[in-house]
Amino acid sequence: MDVFREILEKFENENIPYMVVGSLSSIVYGEPRMTKDLDIVIDIQAQDANKIEQLFPIEGFYCPPPEVLKSEIVSRGQFNLIHHESGLKVDVMIRKRSPHAILEFKRRQKISFWKSFEAWLAKPEDIIIKKMEFYRERGSEKHLSDIRGILANSEVDAEYIKSWVLQLGLQGEWQKASN
Repeated sequence: MDVFREILEKFENENIPYMVVGSLSSIVYGEPRMTKDLDIVIDIQAQDANKIEQLFPIEGFYCPPPEVLKSEIVSRGQFNLIHHESGLKVDVMIRKRSPHAILEFKRRQKISFWKSFEAWLAKPEDIIIKKMEFYRERGSEKHLSDIRGILANSEVDAEYIKSWVLQLGLQGEWQKASN
């Protein structure tokens, strides 16, 4: 977890807006389970690609070259960072331009994350929505399990979820996850 903190502090110190998503956020809001990676969304422009390479020098991390970073930023794709010593993989996704992605990023919240370190996390409702989308795409039961864990352990805005379920056509996934 100290590596997670180091990575998030790098984004904080450079004022690169980020939010933790994926398995780690599911664990924070839901139930513990094993995960070997960190998934984060950042909001960055192509001209800032060199910042990423400077933040994660080759001595400590695998980081794609600036031309790959720029391409992924422009296409709103993703890239990986790998911490050499621990082997920790970080999936860094560039914030999408969809209405939900924009709102999700605005709604992120800073919460106590690890040993009094505060980090920006997506809200539980938005994690649930993304997990339903991932389930629809990949069919992995772990996404439904994560959703059930969040619903059992966190207060959520059910109306917000239902609104996005309708907008994104996730009714079947919501029915499976919430039963």
